[in-house]
Amino acid sequence: MASATSKVAPVTTYTGNKQQRRKGTGSREKGFYKTQTTTLVGGGTKRETYRTDAQGNNAVKISESEVDANGKVTKQETLSTASAAEKRALSDPDSRLSKSVKNQVEDTKKQLKDANVSNLDKAAGGSGNDATGNGEEGSQPAAAQNNEAVEGTNVGVVGGTYPEDIATTKQDIIKFDMIQYRPSKLEANGRPDVSGGDIIGGSVILPIPGGLQDQSSAGWDSAKMNPLERAAAEVALQAISKGGKGFTDSVEKQIKKTLSDGGKDAKDALAGYFAGQAAGVGEQVLQRGMGVVVNPNMELLFMGPSIRQFSFSFLLAPRSEKETTEVANIIRFFKQGMSPIRSQSALFLRTPNTFRLRYIYRGDGKDSDHKYLSKFKECALLNTTVNYTPNSNYATFPDGGMVAYQLTLSFQELEPIFNDDYSKHEGSIGY
Repeated sequence: MASATSKVAPVTTYTGNKQQRRKGTGSREKGFYKTQTTTLVGGGTKRETYRTDAQGNNAVKISESEVDANGKVTKQETLSTASAAEKRALSDPDSRLSKSVKNQVEDTKKQLKDANVSNLDKAAGGSGNDATGNGEEGSQPAAAQNNEAVEGTNVGVVGGTYPEDIATTKQDIIKFDMIQYRPSKLEANGRPDVSGGDIIGGSVILPIPGGLQDQSSAGWDSAKMNPLERAAAEVALQAISKGGKGFTDSVEKQIKKTLSDGGKDAKDALAGYFAGQAAGVGEQVLQRGMGVVVNPNMELLFMGPSIRQFSFSFLLAPRSEKETTEVANIIRFFKQGMSPIRSQSALFLRTPNTFRLRYIYRGDGKDSDHKYLSKFKECALLNTTVNYTPNSNYATFPDGGMVAYQLTLSFQELEPIFNDDYSKHEGSIGY
C-alpha cells in the first residue's frame, strides 16, 4: 500500500441554482481542500477529500470513494460533514469542486508512480485532465489567467483570517477577494461586471474596523457666460446650423438685442468692453471709466462624476503561532496583490490585481451583505502601510513574529457610482 496527499487548493462553491449563478445572485462559500489517494492491496484505489484551513490543517473528511482492481467503483459517498453547497458541488461533475478534486488526484499521480492511473481517475469521479485552476467557481484555467505574466505571478498569495476563531462567532466581518483586473476594452457601457468574478489570490476576512465612513460627491463648479459671450455663442451656433446667412442674421439680431436690453449706456459699455479687449486690459475700461462690469451670469454646472476612496486600519495582534502565520499571509496578500505584473517578455507591465470588498452581516446565523453599510464596486489598492511596532516598542515572539502589526489600506473604486446602480440593491443603503 502507498499513499499520497495533494497540495491544498482554495475552492469557492456556489450555493445558488444555475439560474441564480447566471444572474450573479445567491451566495458563495469559500473553503480549502486537499485529497489523499491510497493504493489498496489487490490493486484497488481509495480517494479521500478533506476540507482544511489555508495551511492544510484541521482536516475534516467530506467525501471518499474506492475502486477495485477491475475499475469497478465499490464505494462513492459524500459524508454528512459536507455542507449543502459542498454536497451539491460534489454531485455535479462539472462543478469547480469536482474538477478541483480531479486536479488534486492528478497531483498525487506524480507521487504514486506505481498506482493504476485509470483507477485513480475513477476514484476521482472521472478523468482529471479537465481540472481547472485553483478550483474557484467561474475561474479560468491557471494558464489562461496570466498567460502573458512571468512565471511565479500570484504564487504564495493565499489570504487569511484574523482572528482565527472569528468563524465560530457571530461577529460581522469585512471580506477582501483578490480578482484579476479585466480592462473595459473601450466598451460603451464601461467596465465589465466583476460581482461574480474570478478569485485568483484567495480572500482575507477581518473584523469590521472602527471609524467607518464613506463620502459620495459629484463634480460641480461655477461657470460664467456674460451676455456678449452668450451672443457670440449664438452667432456661432447659427453659423454652423444655417450657414453664411444664419451668421449675418444672427450678428444683426444679437447686436440689436444687446443694445435694446442695455438701455442708454449699452452703446458706451459695448465700446468700452471691446476697447479693453483690444488693448489687452480686460474690463478695466469699464471698471475705471464707468464703474461697472459685464454681468458674468455665473451658474453652478455639473462637470462630471467623482470616484470614491476608502481607508481601513486594522490592529493585528497574533495570539498564537497559527495567527502569526495568518497575519503574515494577510499582509503579503495585500502587498503582493497590489504589485504590477511583468509580462513574460518584460516589455509590458500588466495592471495589478484588483479587489472586491464586502461588509458581511452574520447576526442571523448566515453570511449576507450588510444592508445598513455601503457596498463597493471593484477597487484598486492604492496604498498598503504596515507599522511593525504600533506600540512604539520592538517586541517579538520566540519564533520572531512581531507581537502586533498596524495595517492601513487605501482603496479607490475603478468607476463612479451612477444613479441606476442603486436599483440593484433595494431595501438597503446601497452604495
